[in-house]
Amino acid sequence: MWTLIRSLRAGAISAAFRSLATAAAVAFAGLLFAPGHAQSAPVEYLRVCTLYGATFFYIPGTDTCVSARQIVDNQFAIARAGTRAATGTAMAASLVNPFLPNGTNFAVSMHWAGFDGQHAVGVSGLMRLVGNLSFSLGVSAGLDRGKLNTFIERTQTEFGTSTPAESWSQVRVLGRAGLMFSW
Repeated sequence: MWTLIRSLRAGAISAAFRSLATAAAVAFAGLLFAPGHAQSAPVEYLRVCTLYGATFFYIPGTDTCVSARQIVDNQFAIARAGTRAATGTAMAASLVNPFLPNGTNFAVSMHWAGFDGQHAVGVSGLMRLVGNLSFSLGVSAGLDRGKLNTFIERTQTEFGTSTPAESWSQVRVLGRAGLMFSW
């Protein structure tokens, strides 16, 4: 009895699947050979935006009008922000507070730190003011440097292809001061 039910159910399922597959194939063929399908609208690869000038264009698929120079400037700004953050992290890591043992009044420490290709040197000092009250001071200096080439706005010259590049090198300084009470 169970084998008869299973065979009937399997036959019904396979018949339903066959009719569904046939209907899908007919619908796909109807869409493929429908009139007007071969005459689609031409694809516009670069739509020029003349509202702001000759160098502006629309980002494909949007109504946003940009210039290649804007994109280059944004790339440089993002790269510059990344190196500044890395330099700041290196400077913060180089400011290590020195240890002040019992019976001493002064301590000085000097540390180097590097993070993501940026380097910094820090000098910290600790001075016992009265009993358990100490004053700490620290200064760190780091060299924020980097270079970025972009290939978005290339210019062809008689000597070859010119690509915009920007390099920067700037000394940045970080300081801190504080009081420490220990017991």
